[in-house]
Amino acid sequence: MSAVTPVPLTDSHVDAAADVLMRAFVEDPGLLFVLPDPAGRARLAPSLARAAVRYTLRCGAPLVTRGAVRGVALWFPPGAPELGADELAETGITRVPEQIGPDAWQRFQRLLDHLDALHRQLLPDPHWYLALLGVDPASQRQGIGAGLMQHVFTRADREGLACYLEAPTEGNARYYERRGFRVVMETDVPESDVHVWLMRRDPV
Repeated sequence: MSAVTPVPLTDSHVDAAADVLMRAFVEDPGLLFVLPDPAGRARLAPSLARAAVRYTLRCGAPLVTRGAVRGVALWFPPGAPELGADELAETGITRVPEQIGPDAWQRFQRLLDHLDALHRQLLPDPHWYLALLGVDPASQRQGIGAGLMQHVFTRADREGLACYLEAPTEGNARYYERRGFRVVMETDVPESDVHVWLMRRDPV
């Protein structure tokens, strides 16, 4: 088990966590598909990252490293609540379509709709969902990602629940395989060059 002990993400962590995610996902195929223009991506990615963190803070179980934020895990537990309109507005999610424009929003919806449909199909039973795991590039290979996962693995194993994630690259998929996940399906997002590895970890 990793020596990294994570703590729950709070409002005070939002900006630092978003910064870590931006650095970790700078070459993410999904992000490059949604925002192919480098200038637009640099301008819009910060607000998208903050919205994702705030959304998970409201209805998920996000974790960060203790002290300085060097790693972030956006976990959703089984039975995560749906947010109302006012709560969604507070996260910044509702401003995303206007911020990124109709073409990028259409690509974003295509990506999410495709992956969400497969998620529901492949794992309909209660489970933990790891939406994003990002470690600052300067702090990688120090057991941070493993620590941010093991914290939930321990609970999931105790409760007899599986964990699920989507890996955006083959390298990521191999990383997660070494930590107990297995590929249950590979898929291509329609009208894109995005290939995704869908993975689950069963309780032990």
